[in-house]
Amino acid sequence: MRSIWLALLLAIAPIERALPWGSEGHSIVAEIAQRRLSPAASQKVREILKGNVSLASISSWADDVRAQRVKTTKEHFVDIPLSASNYDPARDCTDTPKGDCIINAIERNKQTLADPNAAALQRQEALMFLVHFIGDIHQPLHTVDDFVGGNTFPVSFFVDPGKHRVEATNLHVVWDTGVIQATSWAWGSYLTRAEAWLAGKDITALSAGSPEEWALAAHKDAVDVAFTIQQNEQLSEDYLKRAQQVVDRQLALAGVRLARVLNEILQ
Repeated sequence: MRSIWLALLLAIAPIERALPWGSEGHSIVAEIAQRRLSPAASQKVREILKGNVSLASISSWADDVRAQRVKTTKEHFVDIPLSASNYDPARDCTDTPKGDCIINAIERNKQTLADPNAAALQRQEALMFLVHFIGDIHQPLHTVDDFVGGNTFPVSFFVDPGKHRVEATNLHVVWDTGVIQATSWAWGSYLTRAEAWLAGKDITALSAGSPEEWALAAHKDAVDVAFTIQQNEQLSEDYLKRAQQVVDRQLALAGVRLARVLNEILQ
């Protein structure tokens, strides 16, 4: 009887977006950024966070407070239709009781962090939001309006690096956590992959761009890779390999871009 009631509740409950990148993805982005902070920025981060606190340790804080801060709900994503190749604020970033979108949220928190007259707690929270949101905006399905960002797009996918088990899930979860968890047993191992992707590349060029440009590039990955399958499909190892290439790149880019933003603000 309890299971029947649970099924009924799930059936009538509104579909909410899953949380962006799992803790593994956010930790990877934060660690890549921390390794590239200038001495001045590192010192100011310690002052703002009140101690020798790693960025990875606070990288999922914005998810932890999401239920209590309803106005931040939509700040984790931007609703660009799959059929669109442009960003239209009037269409994709309208203000609601649950907030507007991640593009505006990043800019607001940059301004707060850069304001020396802002209260200490405001700057601390702005830093923690930025660490999280700059990770979020590089997750391709957090730039898509369709299927509630993939949350209502059912698929089956591997649940361990050995590829021994496949379970029913949805496309959003595959891209939030599934690709990382089907690749390595610990986020530190995936960090090595992301760092390898950066090796020998022009970090200055890679770290450039605006939140709008980052969102549109991630959106193209959603169109070109993420949504190239059918609903209820069991995703193959070939799909995983193509997704890994995108996730490697997006985590690496998010890390160096977060470092650039913090270095510019916390000079």
